[in-house]
Parts: sequence; C-alpha cells; structure tokens
Amino acid sequence: MANTINMKQVQLLRILVKERAIVRLLKTIGNSDYPTRELLNKLGAYGYGHKLLVRAEKIGLVQRKVEKNRVYNKLTVDGKKVVKLAKQIGV
Repeated sequence: MANTINMKQVQLLRILVKERAIVRLLKTIGNSDYPTRELLNKLGAYGYGHKLLVRAEKIGLVQRKVEKNRVYNKLTVDGKKVVKLAKQIGV
C-alpha cells in the first residue's frame, strides 16, 4: 500500500521548493518567540526579511502577537512541519 500525500503536505513541499528564503526564516525562528527586531537582526535582512515575515504569516506558517510595544513571532503547527521536512530532505 503506497503512502498517500494530502493537499496540505503538497502545499508544504511547494513552499520548500519555491520559498527557500522563508524556510531560512522559519529555521531562524525555531522553537523560540522572537521579537521582530531581534529576529530580523539575527537573519541579517531588515526590509526583505520583514516582507518574508509578512508573507509567512499570510501563508499560515508564522503567528504574530503584540505585547506592549513589541511584536513576537512564533511558528505555527504548519511552520514546524515545514522546518521538519526541510531537515529531513536537507534544505
């Protein structure tokens, strides 16, 4: 019996192939809650990195929450799956 791949997994694999910069961003976030400024500093790309962060949020890979004057970024379940797939295939 062959393993079947559902549509969600196909979308995650498509992100791995097309959005390598987002995968790098997700790996940088890891299991931590990063404030946006620290995350973009660590990533080394302010303008482009912020665009990637917003795109990752729209796709549903990153969850952002505001506390006082900081925006914290955290991986969603799908974001964690993308990071896990990336590690498995060596991306």
